[in-house]
Amino acid sequence: MQQRTQKIFALAGITLLALNLRTAVSSLSPVVGFIQNDISLPIITIGLLGIAAPLAFALASALSYRPARKYGVEITLIMVVLAIVAGHLIRALAWDSTALFFGSLLCLFGTGVGNVLLPVMVRKYFANRIGLISAFYITMTSISATIGSLFAVPVAEAASWRLSLGQWGILAALTLLPLMAIRRNSTPEPKVKSETTERGIWRSKTALAIAGSQAMTSIFGYVSFAWLPLLLVEHNGTSQAEAGAMLALFAIMGFPVALAVPQLAQRFPRIQPKIVYFSATMGILGPIGLLFSDGQPWLWVMLIGLGPTMFPLALTLMNLRARAQSVVLSVSAFGQGVSYTIATVAVMSVGLMRELTGGWEYALWMLFGSALVSVLAGLQLAKHQMIDDELS
Repeated sequence: MQQRTQKIFALAGITLLALNLRTAVSSLSPVVGFIQNDISLPIITIGLLGIAAPLAFALASALSYRPARKYGVEITLIMVVLAIVAGHLIRALAWDSTALFFGSLLCLFGTGVGNVLLPVMVRKYFANRIGLISAFYITMTSISATIGSLFAVPVAEAASWRLSLGQWGILAALTLLPLMAIRRNSTPEPKVKSETTERGIWRSKTALAIAGSQAMTSIFGYVSFAWLPLLLVEHNGTSQAEAGAMLALFAIMGFPVALAVPQLAQRFPRIQPKIVYFSATMGILGPIGLLFSDGQPWLWVMLIGLGPTMFPLALTLMNLRARAQSVVLSVSAFGQGVSYTIATVAVMSVGLMRELTGGWEYALWMLFGSALVSVLAGLQLAKHQMIDDELS
């Protein structure tokens, strides 16, 4: 197969996979009310469903490099897509909350591995277009989050919540086509020196800064996807339909930054820490607005949606701050593992505090605090050091 044709199939695979990375997350919370009509879902169970995403992503980040190094990236992604399809089907057919949780965990585990391996695919096929391709696939990821929440309630109202959840399995199945076309390119990833393995990557301050910036965006993302609709209904008095639309607005705010940030970060390295500071500022203002303002929830949700601006920056820096492809894989697994583990604790603690206090003040103050702490990541990234050099 010609190199140009391989790149076309690779780009199609990257695009379709990115479109599947958030549908399982964003499509569930808007239809919880519909599911409760058929299946008992107390607040603790909803919390468990909320932590399914970051928990599955954390597990996937810890395990994903093993099959990638044994079978290669393309074969691993084929297995990933099969898991995503199976998970969507189980969710659609769920007969109780346990089946719903298991199906969610399965498809989310698959998307978690996809999160780790997409930067590696970009490096492998488009090493000379890292900023452009990163911007493209991160935009597709933002679209994935938006369509999941935007179509969830309308499809549930027109048909059923089962179709609303299961429809995304079709999109996942389409991803198999381009991946199968390039499966023969799948070669085991070379072993790397102990300094650059997942056990040693924490020694890099730059890798820690990337992981820290991802942790902030993961807290914002998964707390919002799990709890924002219910928070807006109970704390700000919005309707269920308005809350679902505002969750879509939260996801939409990722579009412009996903397009601009990766290319800006590659072309103008000096603005990388400034992107972190902007992200932190938005993440501080949004929760404060919801806490103390009696109106304009749309405005504050927009600002919260700009809080994870450093998410596309972190994914791009995995390639820009690492020279070897093996280091890209290591920092991707490490950064996402750390961030999703922290997000799991955050989502679970929000549900627990909601049960104990009956309010949402804790959740909003936690978002405020995580945005404030993320400034430290910007201070480290301002040193413009390479991960490979820090590990050598």
